[in-house]
Amino acid sequence: MNQTNWTWHYLMRSLILAGFAALLSYLIWTEKLGHYLAPKLHALSYVTLGILVILTIVSVRHVFTGNRAYECDCEEAHQLPRTRWGSLVIYSLFLLPILMGFFMPDKILGSAVAENRGVTLLGSDARKLAAVATETGQPEAASQPAGEQGGQAAPPQQANAQGMAETTTGEAQTNESQTAQQPAPPKATEQAASAEATAADTAPNAASQPSGANPSMSEDELKRYFSGGGFGDFYTDIAAAMYKQPVISLHDKIFLDGLTTLELYAKDFAGKQLETLGFVYREPGLGDKQFVVARFSVTCCTADASVFGILVESEDASKWAKDSWVKVRGKLELRQVDGYDMLVLKGAKIEPVKAPKDPYVYYSYEAADIQS
Repeated sequence: MNQTNWTWHYLMRSLILAGFAALLSYLIWTEKLGHYLAPKLHALSYVTLGILVILTIVSVRHVFTGNRAYECDCEEAHQLPRTRWGSLVIYSLFLLPILMGFFMPDKILGSAVAENRGVTLLGSDARKLAAVATETGQPEAASQPAGEQGGQAAPPQQANAQGMAETTTGEAQTNESQTAQQPAPPKATEQAASAEATAADTAPNAASQPSGANPSMSEDELKRYFSGGGFGDFYTDIAAAMYKQPVISLHDKIFLDGLTTLELYAKDFAGKQLETLGFVYREPGLGDKQFVVARFSVTCCTADASVFGILVESEDASKWAKDSWVKVRGKLELRQVDGYDMLVLKGAKIEPVKAPKDPYVYYSYEAADIQS
């Protein structure tokens, strides 16, 4: 290969290496690297940038030093492209992503991707949304948490269970009345009196023990209470810190761990006020007064992104456009869907906000700052 062709090839390689280095520098400088990579990989990007700069310098040096013949016993396994079309195709494969990176606008993930990957709602998935929409479509049911809707007819399984319970109770009362007509043996009477006295003594102690979490508890008391769930110190600490807040702030640093905590202690957090932000996502099965305030979670890069969120119910839910970013504040209500507990946020206040600089959220796996 003559000197002119050699110089041209290494000039193209130098431009490609310099292009990748410039693109990576641009993403780092404009703080847009988070649109593609999780923060834990940013350090590797800095190392990659340093390597690209070194390779660019070496390639530029070859442009000025020219071709040097040497034997490497590789049987021409890494020779330069010999034809013009071959060179064009090979170098275009490297130039294309550089041009796309500079001239195509950055776009964060939204509803289009969420529809393909599904949404996780406090431990549930998008298949549950239709069931929730069906339940909350009734005016009375939509305004009351599960377990407080006394006026509703029970589902068939629950009705059967209630019927069996009533039958069993009736039989038990009949047996008790028959037994009461027979005189009790003296020893049995003494044992019954002793049991009643023991129950009377233990009743005050049982009444003095807290039956649930209370905002007036100290943080240590809340930690002891939540530790009874057996979910580990990490979620116990988060639950205690969140419960002490008058309005739970589900911000970026605690979003995923906070959702997990709400799932683990759903009954305890029912009735609490919560504030969070995310983009509006709508599943086809949802009603006009419902949407999901969602966030994308990224483990390594956006290729493995997953969608997490909270189902929001509001009278003016339909006015918020899909993929618009909103801040929602409201009350958490507990619903029963397919035999499991699910928290729904009754949106009392919804306002538009700008998308955060880093729109994605991440698991912390360590003690997080609940207040920030």
